[in-house]
Amino acid sequence: EGLDARQLGNIYHHIFEELYSHAPTDLSALLARLPTVAKTILDAAPAVEGFRETAWWSHTRDTIEQNVRVSLEKLADIAGDFIATHTEKGFFGTNALTVRAGADYFRIHGLIDRVDELPDGTIRIIDYKTSSPYGFDNGALLRGKKLQLPLYALAARDALKLGDISDGFYWHIRQAKPSNLTLAKFKTDAGSGAEAAIAVAVAHAWEAIRSARDGHFMPHPPADGCPSFCPAAGFCWHYQPGFGG
Repeated sequence: EGLDARQLGNIYHHIFEELYSHAPTDLSALLARLPTVAKTILDAAPAVEGFRETAWWSHTRDTIEQNVRVSLEKLADIAGDFIATHTEKGFFGTNALTVRAGADYFRIHGLIDRVDELPDGTIRIIDYKTSSPYGFDNGALLRGKKLQLPLYALAARDALKLGDISDGFYWHIRQAKPSNLTLAKFKTDAGSGAEAAIAVAVAHAWEAIRSARDGHFMPHPPADGCPSFCPAAGFCWHYQPGFGG
């Protein structure tokens, strides 16, 4: 009964994808299309996503549409010369990202929510999030969390050949704001910018892969608590609720 976090995220993604696939630079056109696009996706959502409507569903629909409207306006405010050129851009199969270290390698596939492009051909990656901005900062990447954005940037550049990376951030839809973690402003002792962020993410990915290969699967609650969406949350004796759940 009602929406879970994954279903809510899917709905937002579908609305943004449909909107930005037409007239992505014209805010007035985006806002004019929003009611029709939102109604179509929200009408179908219970059947498509697999949930039962509650008495609060009509209010949830209004909130979703309003959140999208505010995000469209705020994203337009910071667009500058960027133009949204790709939405839900997949890298699968022959387009999957392959990361090599000598003879060893790993592969990643996925969907990039949005790719913006500057006139000089460089690109910006945007990943939509319905979660709180809490924890989406440089420290999270340095500690091996929040690896998605820099790995998606690497996929956009090397697997999809979309261009060099100028920036990237998580966009928190319900707060209509970018994350504190941005690829352009990322800094570490070894360097700064998108290249440094990608290097840190790849290093942590290799660490995780090699640990898994060695059979290191013992549960260790994160210092800031466990995510509520962990499949073992209902029975794990190590479970410690984290921020927001």
